[in-house]
Parts: sequence; structure tokens; C-alpha cells
Amino acid sequence: MLKSLNLTGLDYILVLLLLLTEFTRSAFFLTFWPLYAVNFLHLSVVTAGVVVSAHYLSETLVKGAVGYQLDRRGRPVLIVGLIISFLSLISIYLLNVKHELFMVLSGGLFGLGFAPVWLAVMSQVAPIDRPDRAGRIGLVFSAWLIGAGAGPVGINFILPIGFRPTFQILILLWLTAVLLVIFIPFRTKTTSTKVSPVEQFKKLARNPMVVKVLLPGMFLQTMAASLLLPVLPIYATKVLGLASQQYGLLLTAGGAATVLFLVPMGRLVDRLPLRVMLTGGFLLSAIFLAAFPLTKNLTYIIILVLLVGGSYAMVLPAWNSLLARAIPAEHQATGWGIFTTLEGLGIATGPTLGGVISGYIHPVGTIYLSAIILGGMGIFYLFYPFDQLSCPQE
Repeated sequence: MLKSLNLTGLDYILVLLLLLTEFTRSAFFLTFWPLYAVNFLHLSVVTAGVVVSAHYLSETLVKGAVGYQLDRRGRPVLIVGLIISFLSLISIYLLNVKHELFMVLSGGLFGLGFAPVWLAVMSQVAPIDRPDRAGRIGLVFSAWLIGAGAGPVGINFILPIGFRPTFQILILLWLTAVLLVIFIPFRTKTTSTKVSPVEQFKKLARNPMVVKVLLPGMFLQTMAASLLLPVLPIYATKVLGLASQQYGLLLTAGGAATVLFLVPMGRLVDRLPLRVMLTGGFLLSAIFLAAFPLTKNLTYIIILVLLVGGSYAMVLPAWNSLLARAIPAEHQATGWGIFTTLEGLGIATGPTLGGVISGYIHPVGTIYLSAIILGGMGIFYLFYPFDQLSCPQE
């Protein structure tokens, strides 16, 4: 399957870079840091959470500007970003005392440094001018999902050796990523055209495809997924009566199904009309998600999780291939940065709305709302003539 993508050595290096950095980042902020902050530094749970929020918020807010610098300057931006994140890790490790504000700032700096990684990998491995970009997008998302999923789980097997040794291993992993970028010779594509992120956003906003199709779709898709974040653990334990280990198994199964099918689905996106993949992916996701409240049988639940994961694997490469139509070839990193920033707004909105519905109505209400949104998007893309709204590449 990978041979058909005609990947170069540089492509493999960049995919490995994304996997390694996402593994380390997710392991640190989603598992290691909360435990380290509360049990070793004796910080409050609130402070630990604020640090995590500062990290992801800073990454989201600067992606447009970072993408602009990537388009203009190339690899130096990626190197500087990785070094900034490395220094923030070192500072947290060395400052072995309670300094809440410093920890929050360090978490934010880590996010600032991480911002160029995904943008650089996506714009180089899956450039929008390649006919096989959907298959390559599937590969990029596979690396991202593997890192994001394996990091928080895998770090639990290292933690028994102690907080400080585990921290040192995370620092060494990030240092490996820095050295990988510094000493492996490659050049990223850059452009001398000076179009600021604001000008780029205005240009995108004048495109009917962006206003009528992409902006609403980005917000609703990410909101539909993030609606479930505060609800799934409650639903799994209180409604389904699952133990935490069984819930972890479900998450692993869903993530594994998505990763397994991403590259094959990406190849299908390169061969079939986008309408087929988008409509099929959204409608199947909605149907399988809406079926969850209908059963409490663990076997059926696992099957549904696998089916939702496979359906979402249809959506990801198709959706990002659609996004690529609106991004000028000479400003790829800037365009991806703007779009991922806007997607972050949907991610930020979903958990709050999902928590309100779950608290005032029932967790099942949140599941059905997410399914309704996804189903509505599937129907929209079935009938809306978005193929006629492609953006001319400048």
C-alpha cells in the first residue's frame, strides 16, 4: 500500500518526525504532566489543567502565523520551533518547585514550538498539487493518530521507574526529533511572495467554496466529535457499566480501526468522487454512532466502535482533500494553519455544549446530537454542488 504512494526518504523522515513528536507531546501533557504536577510538584489539579489548556490554546492560536513563516522561510522555522519546545521541557524539568505561572508559560511555549510540526509535514508529504495527495493525507493522519494514541498509553509502562527518569526519557525523545531535523539534509519549499495570514484569510473568505462549504463544515465536524469528549467516560462507566480497562479497550479499538483504514481510504479518495467518500463517511458515522444507545452488549459495542472508526477514516482524507482545493499552492502552510485554527474553535465549543446537554438532559442526548450533526453533513454533501466551487490555485 505504501509503495503505491511513491514516498521519498524525506517523506518517511517527516512522517517519523510527526509520529515521534506527537507521541512525546501526548504522553507528556495527557498522562505524565497531570500526575507529575500533582504527585511530584504538589501543584493543584486546576493548575495542571491550565498548563495543558495553555499548551493546546497557544498552538491553535499561532498556527496561521507560523504557517506564514513556514511558507517564507522553510525548515529554520521548524528547527526553531522544536528547539523552543525542547527548552520549555528542560525548564520544567529543572525548575523542580511550585511556580504556577512559570509552568503555564512553559506549557504555552511548548505549544508555540510544536505549531509548525504538523503544518510542515502536511505541506511537504501531502502537497496539494499531487494527484495522490488523499492517500498521503491518510498516511500523515495515521502517524498523527498512532503518536497521539500510543503516547498517553505507552508512558504508563515507563512511569513505574519513577517520575524523574520518565521525564528524562521524554526529553531524550524530543531531543531525537530536534537532531533528526537538524542533521538530516533536506530543504522545504518556500515562497518569496509576501501574503500575510490576514490577507490570506481575506482571500479565502472571498471564495464561495470556503464560506458556504468549508467554514461551516470545519466547525460542525470538529464540534460533533468534541461534543463526546466529556460524555464518553461517563456514558461508558455509568450507563454501560464498563470498567476503566474496558473503556480503554474501546478507545484503543476505535483508534486502531481508524489508523488501519486511513491509508486504504485515502487511496479510494484518489480514485472515487469526493462526494461519495464524504457522504458515505458522514452518514455511516452518524448511523453507527446513533446505534450506541440501542445496546449494552459489550460485543456489539466493540463492533460499533470499530465501524465508527472505519467510517471516520473515510471522512479524514476526503475532508482534507476538499480543504486542499481552497489552499493556494504557494501558501500551503499558511492555508493549513488558518484552517486548523478555525477547526480549533469547534473543538473548544463541543465539550462545553456536550457537558451541558449531558448534565441537564442525559449523556444519550449528546450522542444523538453528534449523530444528527454528522448525518446532516452527509446529506448536505450528497446534494450540494461543491464540485463546482473549487478554488483556482494561484
